[in-house]
Amino acid sequence: MTRRRGQLVLLAAAVVVTALVPMLLAYAQLGYAGDAASTPDARTTLTDAERSLERSVGDATTALSNRTDGGRHALLADLVVDRLAPARERIESSGTDRGHAVAVVRNTTAATRWAERACPRGEAREFGDCVVTDGVVTQTRADTTALVAVAVDVRVRGPDGTAETTLVIRGVRGTVGVSARSTPE
Repeated sequence: MTRRRGQLVLLAAAVVVTALVPMLLAYAQLGYAGDAASTPDARTTLTDAERSLERSVGDATTALSNRTDGGRHALLADLVVDRLAPARERIESSGTDRGHAVAVVRNTTAATRWAERACPRGEAREFGDCVVTDGVVTQTRADTTALVAVAVDVRVRGPDGTAETTLVIRGVRGTVGVSARSTPE
């Protein structure tokens, strides 16, 4: 009786081990590497980039208002790109002390979508249509061309993965559109 019971216990243990091995293999293959955007360094870098871009776009809006005639969208977009270049370079070099590579790229697709959906208009406004030039949204207002918004992609690549966000930053009210993605390494 004792010998049979011992064999039964041994057989049950073998069945349990056989069932656990595939579960352990599956667990090991699904290893969670963490969300790159949720790591404190990547999140800090993205937040710093957003704040810096908001300030820079706000400053560009103030500095470039009433400087171009109406319908000079390409000229204003070029002036905005030149004005934002130092901020972009500063943001891209800021991640190196944290071990991150940061890239800031204007996003024409996001700017176009935003302009189609949220371009300032209405009965009390005598504004022209929004025009998107290389990620910069401009609009004719009172016979001048005004900066409305800038859309950019910010990519932070670090040892834990890659975090990306798309920002639409209005010249007056800051960031109005954000979409974030992350890819663990």
